[in-house]
Amino acid sequence: MFNQHALITACFCAAIAALSVFGCPASLCFLPAAFYMGRELAQAEGRYIKAGTGKRADYPWYCGFYKEAWDRKGLLDWLEPLAVAAESYAAIKIFWM
Repeated sequence: MFNQHALITACFCAAIAALSVFGCPASLCFLPAAFYMGRELAQAEGRYIKAGTGKRADYPWYCGFYKEAWDRKGLLDWLEPLAVAAESYAAIKIFWM
């Protein structure tokens, strides 16, 4: 199944590609990828806390970066949009600008 986050990122990047003709910066392609990255980091942090004591105050701010907090789906939910954004950015830079 295709990742919905990657599909939304692709649609956003297509709109940026169309607007880049009018001077819109191609780097905006990374905006949805950054959103999904932050969202998945927050969810990983929540999973890690829930697996432990369940109290946010018992964990450091960086607990979402622990490898135990991540699962395959969580990683793909931000890596796929990042790959789509990078490909779209490269295509815009090569073909439109």
